[in-house]
Amino acid sequence: MIPSRIYDLSQPVFSNCPQYPDDNPRPAQVRLFYMLAVQGVNKEIVEISTHTGTHVDAPFHFFEDGRTIDEVPLESYVGPAVVLDLREKQAGSAIERQDLEPLADELAAGDIALLNTGGGHRRANTKAFLTEYVYLSGGGAQYLIDHGVKGVGIDAVSMGGYNDPSASGPPHRILLGSGAFIIEELYFPEEVMDGRKRLFVAAPVKLRGCSGAWTRAALWEF
Repeated sequence: MIPSRIYDLSQPVFSNCPQYPDDNPRPAQVRLFYMLAVQGVNKEIVEISTHTGTHVDAPFHFFEDGRTIDEVPLESYVGPAVVLDLREKQAGSAIERQDLEPLADELAAGDIALLNTGGGHRRANTKAFLTEYVYLSGGGAQYLIDHGVKGVGIDAVSMGGYNDPSASGPPHRILLGSGAFIIEELYFPEEVMDGRKRLFVAAPVKLRGCSGAWTRAALWEF
């Protein structure tokens, strides 16, 4: 069956593009390697973290004995998805159980929960986007797991809070430790905010032994 429309949920990757501000940040670099005028082809060299741009976290990201990205079955990243509207949340605040409960009727067991905080439309190298984003709390993550979700996506640079282990660790460990996948730095077009359920597809690049990988996330409409 061919989809009638495909919605791109991915953020572009480019030199010095926004990414989670680690203690020792290494900016993304994309540069021309071969030139068509000289070598007869254009070819680029890319130097980025596996957690730059729209990407999937593997269990190995938070668990030493967790599966790496190449060990997670591809079917994990395909399934019915619902975009939950959380754009009214205050900057820097956590998405809690009580924020999700009114939206729970939209989710069925096996669905993928996509959290629209509005952050994807503000993507930039600013303090607001990089450190003051809306994130999922541990309690919120546990609520989604108890609801039977297959995976959780968010349009922030991280599923957890910035620079605070008590805020950053729990949602990652709860989701990844329960077998759900995590995808971060999504972008939600206004057209997908109509409450319709669509097929989510986001197969990551097969990087052997890595804690995450980039992906071209999309919603398919039939």
